[in-house]
Amino acid sequence: MHADWIDYLATQKLLSFVPTDKQAILAPLTHLGILTVSGKDAADFLQGQTTCDIKALLDAQPVLGAYCNAKGRTISSFIIIRHQDSFQLILTHELLESVRKKLQMYVLRSDVKMTDHSDDLCISGIANIKLNPQELLYPYPQLENSFLFIGAPEQSRLFWLELSQQLDISLISSSAWLGLDIQAGIPWLYTRTSEEFVPQMLNLDKLGAISFEKGCYTGQEIVARTHYLGKNKRTMYQARCATAAEISPGCSVTDNESKVRGMVVLVAVQDNITQLLVVLHDQAVNDVNLQLANQSCDKITLN
Repeated sequence: MHADWIDYLATQKLLSFVPTDKQAILAPLTHLGILTVSGKDAADFLQGQTTCDIKALLDAQPVLGAYCNAKGRTISSFIIIRHQDSFQLILTHELLESVRKKLQMYVLRSDVKMTDHSDDLCISGIANIKLNPQELLYPYPQLENSFLFIGAPEQSRLFWLELSQQLDISLISSSAWLGLDIQAGIPWLYTRTSEEFVPQMLNLDKLGAISFEKGCYTGQEIVARTHYLGKNKRTMYQARCATAAEISPGCSVTDNESKVRGMVVLVAVQDNITQLLVVLHDQAVNDVNLQLANQSCDKITLN
């Protein structure tokens, strides 16, 4: 992140939870970074690397997608925004550099340039508000009345100032915003969860992040086989846990006999309750004794 943006956020009082009154909220999405893919061959290149139909994208209309390895395992989920021949891939900071390096291996002689713009551009999330999409302001996929604002540090600071002056708005932290993503079922991946799941295990097919008509891309054969043969034996669910103890993505979910039954994908704390996205084996869904493989073996309950 840009130093000016870090300094500005340090002056703001960010709540660590999402207000329950549906009040308008504003958050710095500091867990996310931006990888820009540009050049005359950028669309063709991404079409052959990602699960979503790049050529069907409309300018400034974000959609969800995924980047898989050759075995069809999801390296990273992302939000992608098209700007004519340039594309912004929004993904977790933690995975951005490894995704850039993996994609770079396939560029070869194509006219494609990849640039990490995480220090130049700041990402903000706005929810529970009706706004008209405009320059730098985009609809947030899967979240109703929610938006992304992507701008330089000074543009972002002015946007925050203007919005705070116009509305009674709550400022929340990046980790609190993840609670909204959990409610919407949006699976952000991190190092410990990268390459663990085929996209359907993360419900990315239900979120419109996979095209089954676009043709070949890396991992497509496995993703298509899972779809058409129905051999997906793990699925993602929303869950909760009565603890505020720190839980990390990648934490195992076990039964009371310590047999691994799944894995935590995403975590957010709300009022001393931890909200979770977890991927579970199908036979574990009806198990009432699911727990985390953490020090206190905290019990989890599916929503």
